[in-house]
Amino acid sequence: MIDMNTPNSAHDYCGEGDTGGPATEVIRLNCHERIQHLLVLVTFIILVITGYMLKIPESWIIGMGDWGELIFAYRGLAHRICGVAMILTSFYHLAYIAVCKDGRSFLKEMIPTWKDAKDIVHNIGYYLGTRPEPPKFKRFDYREKAEYLALVAGTIIISVTGILLWSEAYWSKFVLDLSLLIHGMEAILATLAIIVWHFYAVHWKPGQFPMSTVWLDGKMSAHHLRMEHPLQYEELVQAGKLVPVEDGDHGHGHDGTGGSRSFGKGVLGLLSFGSIFFFAFVSVLLLKMLYFPPSVTSVTQTPDHNKLMEFISSGQAKKTDTHFHNTDETVKLIIAQPPICVTCHGTLPHGKSPDIRSFLNMHNYFMACETCHIRQADAPGEVHYVWYDNLTEDIVTAIDEKKNGNYSARLVPVATVDGRTKRLDEPTNPDFIKEYIAQKDRLTPEEQARAKVVLHRDMSKKPLQCTECHGREPYINFHQVGYSKERAESLYRTEVADMIDRYMKFYLPTMFDSDLMKKQKMEELELEDRSTN
Repeated sequence: MIDMNTPNSAHDYCGEGDTGGPATEVIRLNCHERIQHLLVLVTFIILVITGYMLKIPESWIIGMGDWGELIFAYRGLAHRICGVAMILTSFYHLAYIAVCKDGRSFLKEMIPTWKDAKDIVHNIGYYLGTRPEPPKFKRFDYREKAEYLALVAGTIIISVTGILLWSEAYWSKFVLDLSLLIHGMEAILATLAIIVWHFYAVHWKPGQFPMSTVWLDGKMSAHHLRMEHPLQYEELVQAGKLVPVEDGDHGHGHDGTGGSRSFGKGVLGLLSFGSIFFFAFVSVLLLKMLYFPPSVTSVTQTPDHNKLMEFISSGQAKKTDTHFHNTDETVKLIIAQPPICVTCHGTLPHGKSPDIRSFLNMHNYFMACETCHIRQADAPGEVHYVWYDNLTEDIVTAIDEKKNGNYSARLVPVATVDGRTKRLDEPTNPDFIKEYIAQKDRLTPEEQARAKVVLHRDMSKKPLQCTECHGREPYINFHQVGYSKERAESLYRTEVADMIDRYMKFYLPTMFDSDLMKKQKMEELELEDRSTN
């Protein structure tokens, strides 16, 4: 175990010289701080790679063959492991600044002060040429403090949103959409900050290129300290802990050799700025790939293209093209004696809500319309539910759950009326319905509307909603109608119903537009009515 009070600590600033006198180097980062930096470095790089992999074009993955599938199979696991590791590193850092004397000293000197604000103004003046000298900094300047605080804030944001996305089953779509947006934007911001800001300020700027070794050995030369942190340098020299640097020696490289010749400095400067522009270019490409993907401008037509277009325009395709992407045998519901409602609405009646119609139409394979559209309060008697065979109309006493809804039978509500059992999918006014169907095309829209009121008078104004059956207090007891207890329990806690019930699209601009927010709220409140169409 590493001793929390290591002798060569950042608190002591300097090690002793070879003769026991003042040192020529300072301890910039002690052992604990270097370990924390290394952990953040490794986890951050892996998190960036595994996170941005979600934005890789699918064609790239297909091109990698089996390796692509293998890599993506472990991508999420690696991302979560490194996410947890980064959070644990944060707790390690909290323990360090709370328990260790060096850590408390680190935190104290990292807290922004009024001098930092004055240094910002002073430095801007120096860059603009109104000040002859740059400001003098202590152990940490305002840029390093800002970067540290950004790291703290970014780690909190990325960790909280990551945990929310990891536990998505417990949160609403709004929370997940917002978390996904913030998580991705914070990841991009952090990546660009490291590439453009941190790498240049620490490694790539002239005099420091190609890399500072402080993160490896924790040491900084007196020459470098004098250039970067003159107030700390003066304090240590006056205390006799650091060998003073000669005035004629203007080098500020890590090795303290006085730098290189003018030509060498020019080359280093060119390489440094070249690397900055290169990584800036890479960053622009990254943003373009993430938020401005190339659009497909042309599609090669196959020889069967004309046949496909003929099929799409045919009457056969029009029967189902408003409900499904594919038309095959699986979307055909065969009923020997179709109920009257199927004559007008078809076997796939829900078509007005593209986001949920597939879920609603799925129920038509094994449920009569009246199962959802006639409530107990609107029924002529006590309601219970019975399975009827689609071909023979005989009562089915047991269903095969393994067929997942393809039971060749429908769940029909029945009621006891005047001592006899009545199927509620049988209309009470069949003659009126037949007459309406025969004369429908000759009726005006107003006459059709009045007729529909009569046609649907047995139906409830508000049908059953998804969460009324798929919830902890189900309207229909699935176990009593023939499902096993295990299957019934799975139907009660399905997440799909909750997703539909709470469905609401989220766009960032609406957060700042009260009218759009009101509109979205109204759409959310009207969601129940959408499921009836």
